[in-house]
This record gives sequence, structure tokens and C-alpha cells, in this order.
Amino acid sequence: MAEKDKPAARKPVDKDAELRKEIIRTIKGPVMARLLELVPAFGAYDDPYVTIMSTPDLLSACLQLVRTRRDKFQEFLTDASGNPVGTDDVPLRCGRSVDLIVGMVVRSGTKAYADKRWGTSGTVGKPVVAPAQKGLLDKLKELVGGKWGELEQPKPSPTQGDKFYVAIKDHLDFDWQVPLIPYFAELPVKLINELGRGVTALRTPEGIAALADIGRHSMDQARKIMSDAMMREMLDTQPLAAKGVAFLGKDRYEFLHGAVYEKMGENFWEMCVDCDRLEAMEVQNAKDLEQMAEWLHLISGDTITQIVTYLQFHQIPIFLSVGQEKLGDQVFSEIFGPPGNKKLIKLFCEKVARTPLDPADPLEDLKRRLPDVFNAYMRSPADFEKGL
Repeated sequence: MAEKDKPAARKPVDKDAELRKEIIRTIKGPVMARLLELVPAFGAYDDPYVTIMSTPDLLSACLQLVRTRRDKFQEFLTDASGNPVGTDDVPLRCGRSVDLIVGMVVRSGTKAYADKRWGTSGTVGKPVVAPAQKGLLDKLKELVGGKWGELEQPKPSPTQGDKFYVAIKDHLDFDWQVPLIPYFAELPVKLINELGRGVTALRTPEGIAALADIGRHSMDQARKIMSDAMMREMLDTQPLAAKGVAFLGKDRYEFLHGAVYEKMGENFWEMCVDCDRLEAMEVQNAKDLEQMAEWLHLISGDTITQIVTYLQFHQIPIFLSVGQEKLGDQVFSEIFGPPGNKKLIKLFCEKVARTPLDPADPLEDLKRRLPDVFNAYMRSPADFEKGL
């Protein structure tokens, strides 16, 4: 048999690609139909599937609906033997678990949003050929088809959406990331390429914005932050703390973190928002700071300075706890929080320092006497300030 008469070799079947196609067909078909039954309002869209996939808020709501109303989708959640699957990490009959399918959907939703946000790449239009010319065109294709490869064919330039999707797609796996897609999309592609999964590990829009601001000034600093679990916690908890951390510098940050983080937990990041407070803390010793750790995110730099100036080491937590209890959170914050009332801060601390205490048990005596000091202010703030 001549070489040209041999039948063309069949392409090997890509089983994974076939599975993906089957999953997509199921989602577009019966799963979409079930969603329309549960949420008839989706029927108002010309193409509910396209609209939902390209709208992060709608897609997120649908993913949550599948999780919270699992019974309504149970017929699709079976294993190869047809048995119901009740957990998200067990493979379904398609060979993939719910967790893996959710990852697929998140990536597809990101691509759909990017296409809607920036448009799709243009395609090279096919020439319109008159019927009489078709035979010649086919012959021409056969003659040159083997000599002109794809590299010589003009290709559409990638859009910003294409670049964004290529950069981020390998770092998307979870349904909680879906509402954040519009925020990820506004990040420079360079930042996503540099930091990878560090970007998509952030859970708040504020954290994403803070990272973008840090990366704009220093990509090295952004890399350091995303390689540190504590820094990622900062961006998720209180992104504004990034300014304070930068203000402290490596050594002072590590000192303060070691001194009070264990007692403060996530409040540590709230403390770092106020640079005046951090400046006041820089000159204090670790033991004094540890005594006021429970209140450091609430009090001002001036409060810290005056407390350390006038109060003894073990008096600090008693002073702050009794003050917060007797004044109430609002008044306590107005006086001792930033910016605070410098005159009253000093006055309260001076009164405590001048209070004679029983030498047999000075701390217990302080606990007994302090309520009178704060109550006196609450009765008549004006008289208290005058020293009456």
C-alpha cells in the first residue's frame, strides 16, 4: 500500500479533556435547569449560564446554594456505583470531587468575568468564497498546508483579560475566592506573576488593595509580606497595619511582635495602624508593654507614655481594667484612645501615683481605691479637671 493511501493515525483520546467536557455539559444542562427551578428569576436572563458565570456575585450565590441545599443536587453527586456522595473530597462518577469541580467553576467564572471586563481576543475572519472558487481554494490549502505552519499564521493579540487569566488561573481553587475576582482583576498582571498564590490567599478587598499599594512602592517588600504567614494575617485582618509595620522596621517589629502578639492575637494588627502609638512603644521595655497588651490596640501613644512614667509595673493592668469598667468603652476611648485627652490622661495617672496605698497589700488596696477616682470623674468631669 502506498504511503499516501495509509489511513491517518487516530489521535489519542484525552480522557481528562473528555471528563472536563462532560462536567461542563452537566453544569450547563441539568444543574443549570435545577438552579432555574430553585431561582426562577434567573430565567429573565437571555443566557442564564453565561450571565451567572460572568457575574461573581451571582456565581458565588449559586455555589453557596449548591452547598446549603445539597439535597436538591444530590442526584448529580453520586459515585461510579451510583451511591450518594456526602463529602466534597470524595470523587464523583466523573472521577472528580466536588472540591475539584468547584475549582474548575471558579476558574471558568474568572475567565468569563475577564472576557466581560476586557472583551475577547479578535479572530481572523474567514474569506468569503464564491462556490466556483472552492475547488481551487481546497487545492491551494493542500499544496501549502504542510509548508506554512501555525507560527506563520496571524494570531489575535491577547487582551488584558487573557493576560490576567493566564497569570491567575493556577492559583484559583476555592468558592470564597469568587467574590474577590473583580478585585484580583484590578491588580497589575506583574504583581500576580511575581506573587502567585500569595495574592489569591488574601480574603478581603482591603487586603488586596493594601498589597497592591505595597507592590507599587516595592515589589521586594510585597514578596516578603506574602512569604510570611503573619504578614498575610495582617492583610486579611487589618491592611492599614502595613504602614505601621513599615514604620517600625524589621528589628522593632520583631521586638513588639515577640513582646505582645501572643497576648493580643489579631488585635496586634489594629495596634499597628497608629504610628504615634508605635513610636511611643518603641522606647518602652517588653515587660511594661506586656502588662498593657490587652489594651494596646485601644490606647494612644500619650497614654502609654504617661502610664509608664507614673505607674508601677504591676499597677498598669489594674489601672486600665478598672478605668475601662468604670468609664465605659466610649468615655474610656475618648480619654485614653487616640488622639485622646492629654490633660486628663496625665491627671488620672498623677492621681494614682499620689494615692497612698497599704504597704501590706498595695495592689489590692489600689483595686479598692481606683473605682472612686474614675467615679469622681463620671459624677462631675469639670470639677475633676479642676482638681476638686
